[in-house]
Amino acid sequence: MRGVFLLFICSIVPSTWATSQTVVSEPTWINILDKQALVCQLDTLAPCLAHLPVDFAQLNALHPDKISQSIGMKSAMVLSINHGLIAGIIVVQPHKEIQIQTGSLGLKTYSIPLKNQSQLSLWHEVGHLYNIALQGEILPASLSSYQHEWLADIYLFWQLAQVEQLEYAWQQLHRRNLAVIHNSDNLSHWSSPQLSKVLHSDETIRYASEHSYKDFIAYIYPQLPNYSARDLAEYSSLIQRTFGAGVVQPLPNYIFWRQPSLSNVIAPTLHKLMGAKAAQVWLSQHLGAGTT
Repeated sequence: MRGVFLLFICSIVPSTWATSQTVVSEPTWINILDKQALVCQLDTLAPCLAHLPVDFAQLNALHPDKISQSIGMKSAMVLSINHGLIAGIIVVQPHKEIQIQTGSLGLKTYSIPLKNQSQLSLWHEVGHLYNIALQGEILPASLSSYQHEWLADIYLFWQLAQVEQLEYAWQQLHRRNLAVIHNSDNLSHWSSPQLSKVLHSDETIRYASEHSYKDFIAYIYPQLPNYSARDLAEYSSLIQRTFGAGVVQPLPNYIFWRQPSLSNVIAPTLHKLMGAKAAQVWLSQHLGAGTT
């Protein structure tokens, strides 16, 4: 058996969907294309890992103490395994899920409640394993950490399209937007540009609901914003200057070439928080290009 590749993911509150992919207290196996992944609760990790083939026991990365140390305060962690039958292990601790996402605009703090987070978090983690399995076939063989994150949320969108619950995809977009408003360091998980693209297309939503994930990602991946490190650095600087706590006045021309796209992606969240009229005024004042 070959080595283990680890991805540590901060996840997105108990699920109401009746599905085989719901987080449960007992060990659960989930299909990942032609392989399987094991879902374990952290507090029953050792007996859960005993369900793996016996040769996994010798892997240091899969020792319960090692995993407990790695997951820390995160609500979930996924370990991708290079193995013929097993795609990976997803470890969850649902009590660490956040219930509210906050972000401040000027002197006012806004928040949104986060619903069904355990299920959304699980699908996000499953998405990591699906996308890893498709690397070198449909997806590029090499993906950045940022690409892994937004692709996992695209898988989440696909799952929600399958069960016709896209309001939770909008919740995810708002969560990601508020997170970067709160702290630009959260740009590493900012999937809102990609979620905005798929959520605003009835054709894409219909395609996602009617096709397998493998077919869907082959169709949609070339159409999605795929930012380089330089692109992200520009967005990070603009977000800090626009939403940072120390900002005292707008700079209308600051990184002006990124303002329209940032405004368009952030706008639905500000509309939800402030109302359409107030949001448009705020965007006009702080992102001079406004929405298109």
